[in-house]
Parts: sequence; C-alpha cells; structure tokens
Amino acid sequence: MNNFILIEYFTSQSNIKSEYNKEIFREALNLSNCIIRNFTKDKNIDTIHVIRNENLEKRKSKKVKYYFTNQYRSYLEVLKNFTKNTKVILISPETKKLSIELFSNIKKDFNVLSSDFKCIKIFASKIDTFKHLKKYELPTVEPYKKKIRGCNYFVCKPEYDAGSSKTFLIKNPNDLDVDEPYFCQKYYTGIKGSFLMLCKNGEFKVMCCNRQIIKIKDGKISQIGILMGGLEEYRKKIELLAKKICKRFTGLFGIVGVDIVKYKKNWLILEINTRFTSSYVGLKHSYTSDTIDEITYFYVNNKIKEKSNSRFIKKYKYIF
Repeated sequence: MNNFILIEYFTSQSNIKSEYNKEIFREALNLSNCIIRNFTKDKNIDTIHVIRNENLEKRKSKKVKYYFTNQYRSYLEVLKNFTKNTKVILISPETKKLSIELFSNIKKDFNVLSSDFKCIKIFASKIDTFKHLKKYELPTVEPYKKKIRGCNYFVCKPEYDAGSSKTFLIKNPNDLDVDEPYFCQKYYTGIKGSFLMLCKNGEFKVMCCNRQIIKIKDGKISQIGILMGGLEEYRKKIELLAKKICKRFTGLFGIVGVDIVKYKKNWLILEINTRFTSSYVGLKHSYTSDTIDEITYFYVNNKIKEKSNSRFIKKYKYIF
C-alpha cells in the first residue's frame, strides 16, 4: 500500500495569522491542492492524508482523507494518530529556519521524503549556500565586498527567507537598516530563471526550465511571474549545471528547485530550494502529463524513471 501524509506549513497551522503574506499563502494552498490532484491520479496510491486548517477549502477525492487543525489541535497532535515511519511529503519555507525545525521534529518518527538534514540546513541559509557553492567551485554570484568592481547595485535579502517580499536593490549595502541578518550579492541584469529537477544519490533529471519575470520598483525587486518552459533553449547547459550540483550534494532528494541568472554565456546559481516550489503548479500549462507523472512515480517507487518522452510539447505559458 502507498499512503502519504501531506504537510504544507502555512495551510496546516492551527491559526491562520493575519500577518501571513496573502500572495505566499495563496501559492501555498495552490501548491498543496496541485499535489493532491496529481498524486490521486496514480493508481498505485491508496490514500493521501492531508493535514489542513479546518477553515480552509478541501479538495474532494475518495483517495484523500483530511485531518483538521484548529486552535485546540496542532499538526503535531494530528501526527500522533499515524503509524511511525509513514511517508511524509513536507513543504516548509526557509523563513526563520522553519524548514530545519519542521524536518527535525517530524523526521524523528516518520519517513520524510526530502533531502537529508545536511542539505536542508545548508540551503536554508543563503550565506551557507554561497559558501558551499564556492567550496565546490560551482558558479554563483559574488557577495558584497567594499571594493568589488563593475557593480552599481546589490541585491540584499534575508539569510533565512522564502520568496522576494523582503528583497531590496541597493547601491551601498551598508545603508541597509534591518533587524535580521541579510545577505547581499552583486546584481546582474541578465535573464533570471529557475529549473526543477528530481534528485537521488547524485543522480538527477531536469523536469522543467523556466524564465522568471522580475519587477523592480522603489528599490524593491520581486518575482511577479514565471514563463513556464521559457528557458528550454538552454536545457543542455542547465542539465550540465544540474549534474554539477547533484555530484557535489548527493543528499539532495526528490523535487529540488534552483534559481539561476545568466551572466555573459554562463548560468550562475542564486538559490537551491529543497522542496516543491510554485513551478510545480505551472507544469500542467506547458509540459506533458508524462512530466507530472514522472514526479509522482518517483515518490511512489523511490527512483527516477529512466526513459521519458519529449517534454516541452505544448506552449509557453505565463503564470501568476
């Protein structure tokens, strides 16, 4: 029998807090529902146990069973009802080290289908990400230095954060007045993008190559959309980059998202996300159903499918 517990951080909270970014929360709910929709189509999956706040909508299916949280019942209380070592798909943001905390709590009793703790810890921190990429001579963007040449602006973002709500474009990072640790890197005007890949034990398969739509206004830089399949022309170079990443970080497992930027003829790594990202929701718009099915196949069978059809056979699609 194949049973999964799905825990998405925002939608499984006991209280839906007013300070949650509405856009991030909407994406979280869409992502959770998309996983449910795609996984329930697989004939080898019996039940998906979804932990969700009682005030949120639910997607009806014979294969889905909901366990509701509220002010009297947390997701940790709900988990006590399950047999130990049950498979868990965990989606949590890097903000305030939440991905590290949740993984540590749940891994004690359950089989969390994610990258190992070492990788989660490294890539939750933008500073540690940079240090390890440099250590293994992987192409990345240089951090702020007082005497860095040829740079008019720097991108500054919290060390532990997801999304771009607190990301700033600034001439002098020393002028940034914030209460939390920030990481500043040289700003490149080149094409911004991302790709999703499946990983296991150093092996990989790139599932999609997308172009990010970026907006800069009043010193803030944010991602406002994705052109799904928008970087397919660069797939070969992206696959070479993915190979280098997975060779150095063999603890990466399952869906992994990588943010990149083009500088001259090279692609530089900005961030590595050890979780399902919003690009997964966009797959249905531009890629074949085989692409989505291969991801489900991986989580059911614990292996990457060897053969696959041509991926990008639909059309470019802008989402968000």
